[in-house]
Amino acid sequence: MIVHDGPKRPPFPLALIHPLGPLFRHLPLSLRRHLLYLRAYQRWGNFRRPTLWSEKVAWRVLNDERTILKMGADKLASKEFMRGLIAKSETTLKCLIPETYWVGTSVEELRSYEHQLPSRWVLKPNHSCGRVVLVDSAQQPIDWKRLEQVTSRWLAPDEEVTVMGHQAYRGARPLLFVEQRIGGLDTPPNDIRVFGFGNPDGGTSVWEIQESTGSHTSAFTNYRFNDRYVRKEQYHFRDGAAASTTLIEASSDQLRASLLDIGRDALAPFDHVRVDFYIEQGALWFGELAVYPGAGLVVYGINIDRERGALWQLPDLSAPDPREAEWRALLEGVPKGTLQR
Repeated sequence: MIVHDGPKRPPFPLALIHPLGPLFRHLPLSLRRHLLYLRAYQRWGNFRRPTLWSEKVAWRVLNDERTILKMGADKLASKEFMRGLIAKSETTLKCLIPETYWVGTSVEELRSYEHQLPSRWVLKPNHSCGRVVLVDSAQQPIDWKRLEQVTSRWLAPDEEVTVMGHQAYRGARPLLFVEQRIGGLDTPPNDIRVFGFGNPDGGTSVWEIQESTGSHTSAFTNYRFNDRYVRKEQYHFRDGAAASTTLIEASSDQLRASLLDIGRDALAPFDHVRVDFYIEQGALWFGELAVYPGAGLVVYGINIDRERGALWQLPDLSAPDPREAEWRALLEGVPKGTLQR
């Protein structure tokens, strides 16, 4: 059983000045975001008139409380959103969605389904990120006591809300869920991350696909798209080297077409969002939506930051969202997993 329980708070006395310590969360949100930005970029950000992508993520945190972002932050709601898009898609190769086996708030209840669960599965919180338990009962017995200890903390607001100020997670339903595990026995699935930037006329005119293989890749490949061109870029970190043939290039024409079509449809309602997919054994899987990609604190370099910022046209928050009722409906109630029906 592999447990990822979110970022770790440093020990005393460093905790007193660290963002994850006991004091930082009590500062006003605007000051918190400015200090987080300074810590990441070694410069002050302009959040009133943002031009860089990183500044616009901070603007979203401070200003944007639309329901569509809450839907995107709610993992189960975003799966239903994608399910509807995929059902309408005319692509030859359908995008798959990991099966949800169980939804609830108590590991004790989950344990009652122990003999119905497959040997390999994943446990996640519905309303946060960076927290996951990977289970393979064929390799190791399930430690139910530890599961209870870990997940009991997951139902309370965590640093996504209390430190980062990501209010969309507060609007997501505080639930736990178990889903199908994608990927090999010893390796995580291959990530394909689609960054999209909407335009005032609807749809997406410019977007980017980022590919990485493994959980600690030292290089990644970007593909930049609009109606006229595609540009491939490879980035190297430390001593890593990108593969000569990327995962997307090695995939079938049908898979690439499905990725492009489903990605475009998923991005269309948003001014900006990241859609995460997996490619495993020739199949395309949906992962999740990210409405605060990298918390806006991932340092890609000023040129990428400026280019992405120019693509992102911030929304008019005073304008009504014609799909508001749809987003609210996706956030209602507690869905049931396939083992609970």
